[in-house]
Amino acid sequence: MIDQNLLCWWLSERQCDSGGLNGRPEKQADVCYSWWIISSLDMMDKVNWINTSKLVEYILNCQDQEEGGISDRPGNVGDIFHTFFGICGLNLLNHEFGQESEEDRLRNYEDINSTYCLPQSTIQRLHL
Repeated sequence: MIDQNLLCWWLSERQCDSGGLNGRPEKQADVCYSWWIISSLDMMDKVNWINTSKLVEYILNCQDQEEGGISDRPGNVGDIFHTFFGICGLNLLNHEFGQESEEDRLRNYEDINSTYCLPQSTIQRLHL
């Protein structure tokens, strides 16, 4: 038995002053937790327990402006791991990518399944 409210409280307490999320108390925020924590909160319908606009700002601040990609923290070099989880976190937060219309966004970006971290169309195709 899991006390969902207690778990969601603990997860929401992972949000740091920077807006990012950490994995344990007293640790720095890291973009990858944007996925791990948001997906967990999403499965329990509690994403609103964190400041999502501050988290989006944190993820976007972790973009590597020179080499591309997303890093673990602002100012670091981007890598595929943090880029993947940063984009997936933004997707779960329904962040708009660019200035395109809603129709273009829906055509170009698929929703990510918070349980499997795969596009929703893949989940449906595999009958998971």
